[in-house]
Amino acid sequence: MRVKSVIANLSLTVVSVLIVLMIAEAVSRFMVPISPGPSLLDITGKPIRQSYMEPDTEYRIITPDFDAHTSITKDGYRGPASQGNPDTLFLGDSFTFAQGVTDDKAFPYLYCREKQLNCANLAVPGASTLYTVSRLEYYLKVKGWTPNNVYLFFFTGNDFSDNLWAAEQREKGHNYEPLELNPEREEAQHDGLPTHKKAIDYALKHSNLMRVMYYKVLAELRKSNDPDAQKAEMQKALAITKQSLARLHTLSEEYAFNYRIFVIYPEPEVRLAKYKEMDAIIQKIAPSKITSLGALFSENSHDYFFPADGHFTESGNRLLADYLVKELP
Repeated sequence: MRVKSVIANLSLTVVSVLIVLMIAEAVSRFMVPISPGPSLLDITGKPIRQSYMEPDTEYRIITPDFDAHTSITKDGYRGPASQGNPDTLFLGDSFTFAQGVTDDKAFPYLYCREKQLNCANLAVPGASTLYTVSRLEYYLKVKGWTPNNVYLFFFTGNDFSDNLWAAEQREKGHNYEPLELNPEREEAQHDGLPTHKKAIDYALKHSNLMRVMYYKVLAELRKSNDPDAQKAEMQKALAITKQSLARLHTLSEEYAFNYRIFVIYPEPEVRLAKYKEMDAIIQKIAPSKITSLGALFSENSHDYFFPADGHFTESGNRLLADYLVKELP
C-alpha cells in the first residue's frame, strides 16, 4: 500500500507540474511572445536551406508573425534591382533588409519610389557593422558603384553583440559574414554541439516559455551577477563599432559620397524611452551626427513592431519611409 501511495503521489505531482508548465507556456505566448526564428520556404512552400542573399532567387520568410515573399537580385541584394549605377545605398541588418514584409513594402523601396531615386538595398540579415562596411566596399571597388548617398542603419538590439562576434572571427582569420549567408556553416556548428546544448536548442525552438527564461530572465541575471564584465564587454563592442563607423567615413571621402547614420531601437527600449541614454553613447563614437529613430516610433510603438519577431510591420516601414522622405534629399 505504501508503494502504491508513493507512486500515486508522484504521478499526481508530475501531472500537476505538467499542467502548470502548460499554463505557463500559454501565458508566455500571450504576454511575452518571442519568435523561434525564421524559416525559409520556396515559393511553393517547400522548406529550403540557402543563403538569404543567394543571387537571383525568390523565397518566403516564415515566422509566427508573417509570411513574406522576398526576392534577391542577380547582384545579390534585396529586390527590386537598381537600374545601372544606383544613386542611393541602404546598409544595415534585417531591419533595413525589412525582414517580414514584401519587397514593395520595405521602407528603402518606399522612400526611393517617393523620391524617384535609383537605389539598392545592401542590408543583410544578421550582419555586423564590420561586415556591412566591408560589403559596401566590395560594391564600390568590385562593382564600380559610385553612389551619391549612403544610409547606414544601426540596430542596438544585436549589432553590438554581432560586432563582438565578427571581430573575434576576424582576429582568428575566419570568415565573419553572418551565418544567415552560410547555412552549411551554421548546420556544422549545430552538429558539433554536445548533446545537452542540442537539447537546449530544441527546447528554445519549440517552447516560448523556454525562450523567455533563456533570453530574458537568464540574460538579466547574468548582467546583475557580473556588472563589471558586462560593462567591459560593452566598452569593447563600442570600440569595435567606432572603428567600423570610422571606416565608413574614410570610404565616403575616398569615393566622394554623402552618408548618414540612423539608429534603430527594439520596441521595449522605444516604449520605455531607454533610447535617450544610448543616443548619447553612440554619438560619442560616431564620426558624424547620428539620427536617432527612437522617438519616431514611441507613440503606439506596438503598431510598428511585430509582437514576437520584433521587426518592423508594414506600418513601421511606412512610418519610417515617410520620415525619410521629409528628412532626406
